[in-house]
Amino acid sequence: MTLKRLLYVLLAVFCAWLGYYQLEQHWQKDGQVKPDDEKPVFIGNDISNTTFNLSGIRSYQIDSDHLEYFEKSGQTDFVKPVLWVFKDGTNAEWRISANTAMLDNKNILNLHGNVRMFNLLPDSDIQVIKTDNLQLNIETQDFNTQDHVTIIGPAFQNQGDGMTGNMKRKVAKLLKNVKSRYEPNQN
Repeated sequence: MTLKRLLYVLLAVFCAWLGYYQLEQHWQKDGQVKPDDEKPVFIGNDISNTTFNLSGIRSYQIDSDHLEYFEKSGQTDFVKPVLWVFKDGTNAEWRISANTAMLDNKNILNLHGNVRMFNLLPDSDIQVIKTDNLQLNIETQDFNTQDHVTIIGPAFQNQGDGMTGNMKRKVAKLLKNVKSRYEPNQN
């Protein structure tokens, strides 16, 4: 009988140790997992973000079908972005759209694929600017591209390769291979 009792005691000790081991594993704190730098920290769909200047006046708004933010690089990737730039906080002056865009941590927005800049003010000399790629500094509103550009106004159409300009000053300069067509205003 002593051998049988000894086996029962050993079995009880083993079960107690196994139970304690399982509880200890359950009670241990979860370890902090470092996020993967290659994966986005934030992902969103149908996103709209409005930015205000230091005076509290709305500067611009960016809408996007899909957005991914990467913390390490500070880069934000957009799918089907639409950038609205406001003149005085209430009236949208520019609407800029593209297939994709990337905003870096220096507020430079790189737009790619079917880039369209529409001036929404009725008395503007520049109505539409079309190109394939555009780099835009959101703070200074300076823009540039080396691609083919078409600028359309109420009585003209200009085409060329490469462009620099500024949305605040409503200035766009074609750099080379410029072709223009002017039509007189009909009163």
